[in-house]
Amino acid sequence: MTIIFEDITKSYNGQMVLDHFNAEIEDKRCYVFVGPEGSGKTTALKIFMGLEKPDEGELHRMGDYKYPTLQSSYVSQEGRLNEKKTAIWNVKKAHRRVSKNRAIEELLRFLPEDKLKLPVAELSVTEQKLVELVAALFIPSDFIVLDEPFYGMEKDLQKKVLDYLLDVKGSRPLIIAQRTNEGLEKFKKVDFSKEG
Repeated sequence: MTIIFEDITKSYNGQMVLDHFNAEIEDKRCYVFVGPEGSGKTTALKIFMGLEKPDEGELHRMGDYKYPTLQSSYVSQEGRLNEKKTAIWNVKKAHRRVSKNRAIEELLRFLPEDKLKLPVAELSVTEQKLVELVAALFIPSDFIVLDEPFYGMEKDLQKKVLDYLLDVKGSRPLIIAQRTNEGLEKFKKVDFSKEG
């Protein structure tokens, strides 16, 4: 299956964010949407997931698919965790079939045990992002969509997280939006820079 952005245009308050944007997203592939802040990466992701509608253009689905709608595992820039609850609670909440032991097992890949039972609000921004990434990957989905997931992470941790993502994604397409393609050079690059 392939999802095609065809001449997508989107503006907010008269400010053009996407101007006849075109791209194809295919199964089993990894993509990086690259560009500076405000270049339209997040808007393109939201249109892809059906959270926003384009002003012009269309999103097409090519190939047979057994379901009428598609689901995405999504990690936004803003974060979607319940900050009063623990990391374990947030991961278990992602999907009803996630056991407490499985949530702990996955979280321990990235966080020390003593942090798992703290309210998420007491974790660092990077630790919160790690909890959100682990939780998102438990959601049954057709795509994995991550908006600036590595922002503020050290390179060693970014590589560890990326290896984890590539290991658990299966055949689902992976789309990551970030300001550069550093560390993602093997991904298919979609350039959002206004000059490019």
